[in-house]
Amino acid sequence: MRAAAGGRGFLLHHRPPWRAPAPPPSPPPATATALARRLHHRQLPEGILSNLEQGVSTVHLRRWVHSATCGVTLDDRSQAESVNGAKSDLVQKHEKVGAFQRIPMVMPATDILMSAQRKSRNVPPTKGIANIAKRERNKGAKQLDALMKEISVPLRTYTENFPKRRDLHPYERSLIELTFGEGYYEKVIARVDALRKKINSVGKQHASVCAKSLTKREAEERLSEGRKKLEEAFEHGKWVIDDLVNIAKTLRSMPVVDPHIPTLCLVGSPNVGKSSLVRILSSGKPEVTDTPGLLTREDDERNNIERLTLAVLSHLPIAVLYVHDLSEDCGTSVADQYITYKHIKERFGDRLWLDVISKSDLLDKKPSSEFDDADEVGRYRRLGPEGAIRVSVQGQVGIKELKERVHQLLTSQMARIKADTVEQESQRTDANVPRQT
Repeated sequence: MRAAAGGRGFLLHHRPPWRAPAPPPSPPPATATALARRLHHRQLPEGILSNLEQGVSTVHLRRWVHSATCGVTLDDRSQAESVNGAKSDLVQKHEKVGAFQRIPMVMPATDILMSAQRKSRNVPPTKGIANIAKRERNKGAKQLDALMKEISVPLRTYTENFPKRRDLHPYERSLIELTFGEGYYEKVIARVDALRKKINSVGKQHASVCAKSLTKREAEERLSEGRKKLEEAFEHGKWVIDDLVNIAKTLRSMPVVDPHIPTLCLVGSPNVGKSSLVRILSSGKPEVTDTPGLLTREDDERNNIERLTLAVLSHLPIAVLYVHDLSEDCGTSVADQYITYKHIKERFGDRLWLDVISKSDLLDKKPSSEFDDADEVGRYRRLGPEGAIRVSVQGQVGIKELKERVHQLLTSQMARIKADTVEQESQRTDANVPRQT
């Protein structure tokens, strides 16, 4: 199970060390019945709540850290159709996540250049050339060609193997935009490709000039000049590789998300007690960051942490645990909490949902005269949302009921995931059946 808190991102997950993936064999297409049979045996990951089933495994907690400013992009993938009218493979790729863990390792610019210089200098002339001038110009042209390729081939590997934005899951696209800003990721990859093209152009030009040398000395001079120009071209643009290194490191450290595992998203205003609830619902101790939760404002005015919460709600099959602090100890008025709650509930009300009133021990100390049932805000202040449970982490009130309700919620979420997965697989299977003409 993963527990994600609005304003603070908490991820409970298994995180194996990254390895370069080997291309898997193509399995035969699974029928919807076979898939349903496999999913039937999938159980909730355990170790999160004390009353989950057998087979408990250890989980740990990560903090999500995000920077830069931009909006959350909703799913804008094209609904391309294949020849037989079914969704194309490009569209089907969007159903999967985990692209960040398949990003290639990027060598620092200095290492790329040093490796290219070393390898190119060891390239010998073609055997059997007796003429000294011809042998020297042959060696010079081959070494310049090798230097060019040793620099440009890694760059081509990066541009081809970093995932294209259009192929990413909508949630991963949102993470890229929230982390780096609108368009930055694509610009860096384009700049790396532009550097590759520049290196190829300079390398081919000087290798050609060197190959036309008439004397040994002229070939040596043109080789030296060609090396200098290639290295200058690389040095001039190598900063884009440093940018790509930083992108790769950041993306590989992103949370591993499996949409087939039930996820609990804790949402609410700042300081309402989300991290305290994460502690009692998880087996790990969360790293708590002093960052804002959802404030009462329009979506286009939200900061990146708030937008991350909306991205999780928008793009992942999660269940929502919405936290209310009716004592106002959090610093946000009940009226503002109610406005934000209504907005989120109306927008994401189709999610499996549990309302929790935190800090109930503080609420019990408020005099009844402070409550006014004259309007819906007054009723919300006194009772909270319908069906909400009251919890006090400090006083250990309602903890058992909370754990039981969360367990029920995640069990229902697993059932929903199973049903959706079977339906999607059935649709894919039907789409792959050739139409009768």
